[in-house]
Amino acid sequence: MNPIELVKKYLRERLKLNPDQTGFPFVTIARESGAGGHTLAREILRQLDPHSHEEWARGWEVFDYRLCLLLAQDPELNAPLDSLLREEYQSSFQQTLFDLLTGHDEQVRLHKRIFEVIRILGMIGRVVIVGRASNLVTRDLRTGVHLRLVAPLPLRLKQMMELMDADEDTARTAIEKQDHERAQMVRDLFNRDLANPLDFDCTWNMGSVSHPFVAATTIQMLTEKARRRHQR
Repeated sequence: MNPIELVKKYLRERLKLNPDQTGFPFVTIARESGAGGHTLAREILRQLDPHSHEEWARGWEVFDYRLCLLLAQDPELNAPLDSLLREEYQSSFQQTLFDLLTGHDEQVRLHKRIFEVIRILGMIGRVVIVGRASNLVTRDLRTGVHLRLVAPLPLRLKQMMELMDADEDTARTAIEKQDHERAQMVRDLFNRDLANPLDFDCTWNMGSVSHPFVAATTIQMLTEKARRRHQR
């Protein structure tokens, strides 16, 4: 059963997972906008292929777009896919005004569900989870490798312009908005600084290293996590 079907099963049946009963390694990637988190996720999966003779290295999947699809299909949330993909977040003040007007705390309910799914994915393992404060949601799980990617602004602008097929001003506005909302969400919901280096195993400057190099180093860390799992 693949991770998506497993998540649906656990949510549907409200089963409880014990982290020590699963324990396959997993990766979380936090990133500045335009630093290449999705590129790294794909590269990790590509470099895992030669290790597929080992059980822990088989059947990995990336969860960002797939996570959004899964949540968009959840009838309890009724959350639009485009909003999930943009990782939209309102500040506490904005959300309080919204709640007073509507009588619903939709944002808290949405993020609670997102975090619930992320924890299930982390406990199942063999997934790369991009964004969504996944390092904080899963920080107590011993088999996770938690990465943060940063990059010089000119490089991020170039990446975002290509991704959005947009001019520099539009890309800059998108970067500023996404970075601000991500930092605000981490402050509001976790009372943490998004850039706190102690919340990650590694912080990589993607202006100085390549995605293949970071992926190779990450796989070394995953190999060590898998080895320790067998020793418990």
